[in-house]
Amino acid sequence: MTQRTDWVDYAKGIGIILVVYGHLLSSGFHAGLAVPEHFFLLSDSLVYSFHMPLFFFLAGLFAGQSCRNRGVKAFLVNKLEIIAYPYLIWSFFQASVELAFASQSFRGATYGQLLAIPYLPWSQFWFLYALLAMYVAFGMFSLLGKYFHVFLCITAAILFLWPINSEVMAMHGFSTGFLFFVIGVLAKEFFGTSGKMMQKTIPPVITLVFLFIFAGSGWYIFERVIAPTRLTDGSHPFYFLYLAGLGIPMCVGLAQYLAAKKWCGMLRILGRYSLQIYLVHMLAGVGARIILLNIFQVNNPLVHMIVGVGAGLTVPIFLYRVTLKMNFPYLFTWRLRATGIEGEQ
Repeated sequence: MTQRTDWVDYAKGIGIILVVYGHLLSSGFHAGLAVPEHFFLLSDSLVYSFHMPLFFFLAGLFAGQSCRNRGVKAFLVNKLEIIAYPYLIWSFFQASVELAFASQSFRGATYGQLLAIPYLPWSQFWFLYALLAMYVAFGMFSLLGKYFHVFLCITAAILFLWPINSEVMAMHGFSTGFLFFVIGVLAKEFFGTSGKMMQKTIPPVITLVFLFIFAGSGWYIFERVIAPTRLTDGSHPFYFLYLAGLGIPMCVGLAQYLAAKKWCGMLRILGRYSLQIYLVHMLAGVGARIILLNIFQVNNPLVHMIVGVGAGLTVPIFLYRVTLKMNFPYLFTWRLRATGIEGEQ
């Protein structure tokens, strides 16, 4: 892999750590772990202000080139293969496990919810459903000719400001996230398709500025202006856009710096397996929590987070590697391909 794409894997690695942390912190808090409420609310609000927009942005970076290379039909078929297939496999599997162990899960599941998975995403899998919808929308808009970017931007802005408040087919997640996908598309188009964008770097000092402004602004917004909340709910679109607009370049700048220095190579590995981690991390992390509580009688929330996040990041990779060794990759895909949430690089 060339250095110019390494930073993308680093960025996905940073993002997937935040995803696993955010999901397991929320799950543990609602399951009764002694996580301080104010810490949970503030931490949850800050993480959710930019970690999924980061993944939508990264996905948008490669959508245009992939669509041009493949053609719209093959582009959409490819996205169905790499997103819809694992979405169905793991949504049914996780929901079935939560149905069987409902007493150990704060959410639980019903047979009706299990049957509704093809149109009503279960738990964290809304992201995959929304991402697939973004690829479909992009493919359809690309048929409009040279002005399709204009229609794309207008549609994304309208949906962001007036989101569709329905979880059916992940329409709410699609509405609030599509703008960041489009920003990724435009960022790549602005710098051309020859790879120049991948060579642009955010200076470390600017990355630090983004970090301090994000931390200070986030603390002020959630402590002084509005109550802590997940801005993905669409209630405060301008605060959401502002914090995501700081968090995305902050993560990109950090990823570029680490990739250039070849530090923290584990982030690149996590990024390469971000899709597998996303699919399995809740089962692995919540499973670790159940073992700690019921077998080892451990109640310390810090221990739970360390062990849970560690399991959520490593067990999916181990499971995926085992399926490859067994020549049975079908838990994740029906054909082998590059890993990563956002698709091709």
